[in-house]
Amino acid sequence: MLPLTFAVLAALTGALIVLRLKWRHLSPKTHLTLIVCACAALVFFGIPYAADWSTASNHLNTAFYWFAVAAYEFFLLLFTLLRPRWLTTMIAIILLLPILSATTFLPLAELFNPAPHTVVSVGPNLISERTPWGRGSSASSGFDLALYSQPSWTHLFRRRRQGARYYNSQCDAAQAFATLQPDGKHVLMCCPAAPGQRPDTARNLVVKLH
Repeated sequence: MLPLTFAVLAALTGALIVLRLKWRHLSPKTHLTLIVCACAALVFFGIPYAADWSTASNHLNTAFYWFAVAAYEFFLLLFTLLRPRWLTTMIAIILLLPILSATTFLPLAELFNPAPHTVVSVGPNLISERTPWGRGSSASSGFDLALYSQPSWTHLFRRRRQGARYYNSQCDAAQAFATLQPDGKHVLMCCPAAPGQRPDTARNLVVKLH
């Protein structure tokens, strides 16, 4: 789905470039509406992300991410309206390039080809989610194991409490799991030894929920 993701991102960027070219012909009210919408997209994604909050729907989280990326591009293109334009355009191009990095770009593909998420209840209002990442060799793929707490009054939102990334070359990452400790404040993050490896290659670590 990466080609589709790239095509959609290119189409979105193209549409924003057309908007930038027509910007001076739009009414002040339209300017204000678009700027407010772009600010809202950044706020609704940025603040929860900084506070480790998200929705329980990975599709919805990815949609918010798309809106935030679109808002980022929108403000960069508005920046190119400032003078000297050759300088602001060059700066905008440089600031657009990080969007194509794997860290930024790959999460966008979740909207079209979501990775399977294995959700397990770990304790009261506490769940673990195991998600595959990467492709190819075991050294460049594995699973992320994240722990989330959910408010008792709703399961629509969740807050990330802890997480770990495991490589398939290190252990049996597909079987990674978490166990809540008796004190309710710590969890055992465990990645069992891969088949054919010694038992002591398992990765076990007790960490505190934050």
